[in-house]
Amino acid sequence: MNFQLNFPIPKSEIDIKHGDKIALIGSCFSDSVSTHFTKSGFQVLSNPFGTIFHPTAIASCLQDVLNDKDHVDVVQRNDLFFSWDSAESLVGSNEEELIETVIAKRQEFKGYLKSAKLLVITFGTSWGYHQTELDKIVGNNHKMPAALFTKRLMEVEPETNKWEYIVKRLKGLNPNLSVVFTVSPVRHAKDGLVNNSRSKARLIELVHSTLEEADAAYFPSYEIVIDELRDYRFFKECRIHPNEEAVKYVWNRFEETYFSKETQDLSQKVRNLHRTFDHRTLHPNSEETRRHLDLSEGKLSKLREEFPDVWWE
Repeated sequence: MNFQLNFPIPKSEIDIKHGDKIALIGSCFSDSVSTHFTKSGFQVLSNPFGTIFHPTAIASCLQDVLNDKDHVDVVQRNDLFFSWDSAESLVGSNEEELIETVIAKRQEFKGYLKSAKLLVITFGTSWGYHQTELDKIVGNNHKMPAALFTKRLMEVEPETNKWEYIVKRLKGLNPNLSVVFTVSPVRHAKDGLVNNSRSKARLIELVHSTLEEADAAYFPSYEIVIDELRDYRFFKECRIHPNEEAVKYVWNRFEETYFSKETQDLSQKVRNLHRTFDHRTLHPNSEETRRHLDLSEGKLSKLREEFPDVWWE
């Protein structure tokens, strides 16, 4: 008996191959997928501003990048300084250091987007923290007092207009850039399961409303995990985050959608070689280990000579 609901995903006109630069921004699911890109031999820049979940906050980051914005909204917590528009991974020991870091990240990301082939944007939640004094949805509340915020559920229409404009700006920056939206299958259980469902529904509606006008695509990560992999064995013990098996399954569907057969085969070769380097031995100084490393280095040299577009870190 087959207990799985399979659904076809049409082959995309977007053809990703080795040598193409990949950018990702959004929820933690972006970082999960970015690891598979890297292990498959692609140059990747993922979440330069840290993990950001809300479409408004992600949009703010991209607008700041596109507009070369040199202002940063800073918040201090004890002896640390953070940006309201970034995650906690961007931190400074003083305000000047933080501002310099954020502006450098904006410049780096803009430069990268100018020559990237693909930008994957992953929305995580429609529930946002509106900072009263700044009058905007922030990327992270940085563990500041709840009195500073109002929790709000995103309105689809104004966000649709915003994202249509951002996609056009991205295409103006790089006409060869393909933009793919996806919705994270990670449950935001702290909001409650009913509110999580409301949240995801608005994200899906936002994406498809945007696609009616914008030159972009949708990859159904959410539907693959929630419907096709409808079983809690594909989640971690928290029952919130998809486990590695689920992420790998989504990655395989992504490859089928955006990679040619030749690119898929080469990606598998690169992943196999990564596994030989990642192997941990109990006897690192042994002759056997040295032979293994020499053999792996030889395979890597041959691969890079035959396929110079493969990115190796």
